[in-house]
Amino acid sequence: MSASIPSDLVPFVQRMIAGRRFLSEEDVLAEGLRMLQARETLRDAVALGFEQLDAGQSVAADQVYDRAEKRISRIERGEE
Repeated sequence: MSASIPSDLVPFVQRMIAGRRFLSEEDVLAEGLRMLQARETLRDAVALGFEQLDAGQSVAADQVYDRAEKRISRIERGEE
């Protein structure tokens, strides 16, 4: 597959390469696609969350915070 960069974005892509943030145009485009994929994944997760809330499937805030604190602790200890 080949893709062309819109002319208004070419200077930005060139700056990213010149600044050694990326090695090539392909790397810039790949990162952009990864970010788009992450955004869409997040959008789907948020939509699912609202569907669950609408269906009465919720979790109390104190449980959410407790789980978040435990997960942060595991991450800080390098367990995740």
